[in-house]
Amino acid sequence: MGKRIDDLPLDDTPLDDPAPDPRGTAWYRFIEEIDDLLATGQYTWAEDTLRSIAQTVEEHKWVTPGQRQAVANIEAGAYKGRRRRYEGFTRNDHKNGWGR
Repeated sequence: MGKRIDDLPLDDTPLDDPAPDPRGTAWYRFIEEIDDLLATGQYTWAEDTLRSIAQTVEEHKWVTPGQRQAVANIEAGAYKGRRRRYEGFTRNDHKNGWGR
């Protein structure tokens, strides 16, 4: 004999609906991209940031344009080098006693 009406959940939850496979979602693919970057070993200087972004994306199951831009900036930074000159500081400032 089948179930009685009182035995059925009446909270609009679908019966026997399996969870969707996240591998086809944009946020999941974005996490895979981050994992691929970390696997190269070229981004150890940004590992904490990349892992934090991946964790946030996984928690919210959503990726924002800002997170995409941050990862793109990190990826581009690996090719530019990480040396930066501070504004107002030139190579000759050490002759004036600055930077010591």
